Amino acid sequence: MKSNIVKKAEQLYHTGNVQEALRYYATCLWNGEEDSIDPIAEWLGDQNLVDKAGEEAVCAFIASILFTIDRCEEPLQEYLWSLCHNTFDRITTCSARNETSDRYVAECNLYRHQKEPEKALDVILKGLAQGGTTSRYTFAGLTYLDLEQEEEAEKYIALGLASDPGNAAAYNDLGDYYFKKRRWQKAGECYYKVLEAGDYNDCSWAEPSWIFCCFMADANPYELERLVVCAAADVHNEHAQELCQRAVFERLTPNIDYLASSSESIVNAARSMRENGNMSGVANCATSCQESASGINAARLAIEQICGHPCTFTVTASKAQNPPLDKTLDNEGIVLWNYRDFNTPLPAVAEPSDFVSSLVGKLAETDFSLETWYAAARDCAAKLSPEQYSDLYGVMVYPPAQKDTQIYAEDWLSRVQFAAVCILSHLSLHEIDKICKGQLDWPIIPAFTLAAWLASQDSSHVQWAEELLHLVQSRISRSNYCFFEYAFACAAYLLPNQTEEYYTKMWQWRQSLMEF
Repeated sequence: MKSNIVKKAEQLYHTGNVQEALRYYATCLWNGEEDSIDPIAEWLGDQNLVDKAGEEAVCAFIASILFTIDRCEEPLQEYLWSLCHNTFDRITTCSARNETSDRYVAECNLYRHQKEPEKALDVILKGLAQGGTTSRYTFAGLTYLDLEQEEEAEKYIALGLASDPGNAAAYNDLGDYYFKKRRWQKAGECYYKVLEAGDYNDCSWAEPSWIFCCFMADANPYELERLVVCAAADVHNEHAQELCQRAVFERLTPNIDYLASSSESIVNAARSMRENGNMSGVANCATSCQESASGINAARLAIEQICGHPCTFTVTASKAQNPPLDKTLDNEGIVLWNYRDFNTPLPAVAEPSDFVSSLVGKLAETDFSLETWYAAARDCAAKLSPEQYSDLYGVMVYPPAQKDTQIYAEDWLSRVQFAAVCILSHLSLHEIDKICKGQLDWPIIPAFTLAAWLASQDSSHVQWAEELLHLVQSRISRSNYCFFEYAFACAAYLLPNQTEEYYTKMWQWRQSLMEF
C-alpha cells in the first residue's frame, strides 16, 4: 500500500509538476520520512525526464538520492545506478554550478559511491575541462584522495578554496584522510584551514579535530584541557565527545595498560585471511625483509586456527635482517630458535610439561593488567621446581592450547610469552637480562617492558632498567621492525626521573611509528 508521501509525489509528477515532485520526494527520503524507492526507478526510467524537469533538477535529484541507493540490496543498487548513468547520458547540455547538483560533480559522486574512483576522476576532469568551479575543484580533490594521490588532492582542494575562500569544507575531508593515517601535523593543518574560513557547521568538526591533532603531535596536557572545554561547550557535538574518549585511550601505554598486537607483515597477512574468509589452509607470504621467529610461528598458529586443522605456511623474505635475528648478544643470551635458513626457524627448546603449560595458560587467560599479572606470577613461580624453570621458555615456542576462542592465536602467543616472562622475573631479574641478550624475538618486548615498569615502581631498579633499555635500543633495527621499535618507545616512556624533553621525544617517536 502506497504511503501518502508516495501518492503526493506521484500526483505532482503526473500533473506536470515534475521539478516539485523530484524536490519533494528527495527531501522526504533525505529526512527519513519515507523509505520506499519505487518512484525512483519509475522516474529515472522515464526517457523524457530531463526534458520534463530540466537538467539542473534531475542532477540535484540524483545527487540527493545516492545515500538512499547505498542502503538498497546489491541487485537493486546496481539497477538504480545504471538508471542514473542512463539519465546522465541523456543530458546533452548543462550549466556549470557551484554545488553538488552540477552535472559533472553529481556523476563523479555517483561513481565514488560505486567505489569506482578512476571513472569518477575521468568525469570530473572532463567537467574541469569545460570550466573550473569550486565544486568541481573540490570533488576532483576528493576523488584524488580516494585514489590516495595526496599531492593532486591537496592541489585541487586548494584551488577550490581559492575560488571560494569561505568554503573550506573539503579540508575536513583531507584532514580526516591524514587523521586516519595518524599524520597529525598534516591533519591539523587541514582542520585549521577550516577554522580560518569560519563556517560554523564545518568548524564544529574541525575545531575538536585540530585540538586533538595538536595533542597527538606534542603530548601537551594543555591541549587535552582545551579538548575537554571544546566538548563541554557543545554537548551535542558527538565528534568532540568521541575525541575526548579517544584521547583517554591514546594516553594509555601499550603493554602496560593493554597488550598491543603485532604489526608484522606476515601476522597482518594472517589477519587478512581471517577477514576475507580464506579457508584453503595453504598460505604463501613474500616479504621485503626477514620476519621474526615468533611472528612466523604466530602466523602459522593463526592460519591453523582459521582453518581448524594443521596448514601449510611458507614465508619468503628477500633479505636477512640486520642485526641478525638468530644471533645472541653473548653466550648467556637465550636461544629459542635454530635457523635452517633465515626464513625457517625451528624450535631450539623442548616442549614444556603439561603442568607448566597449564600454569602459564591460566595466567594468560585472565584480563590483562601488568600489575595484576606480575603479582599473580609470584605465586606461579613458587609452584615451580628448578627443573621446571626451562619449561617457561618452552611455552614461548609451544603455547598451551587455548580455552578462550575469542582470543586470536597470534595474540594468544604474545599473551603467553608475556605471562611466562612475568613468572621468570620472580625466579630472578637476571632472566630478564638473558632474554634481552638473546635472539631478537617477541619475548624481548615483555622483558624490557617489565624492566621499565619495575623502575617506575621502585627506584632501586632504575639504573638496571636504563642500562637494559640502552642495550636493547642498540639491537633493534630502526628500518624494518616498527613493532619492536614501537614497543620500545612505549616502555622507554615509563622510565622515571627523565627530562620533559625526553618524555616529549618518546611520545613523538611513538606517534610517528604508528603513521601509515
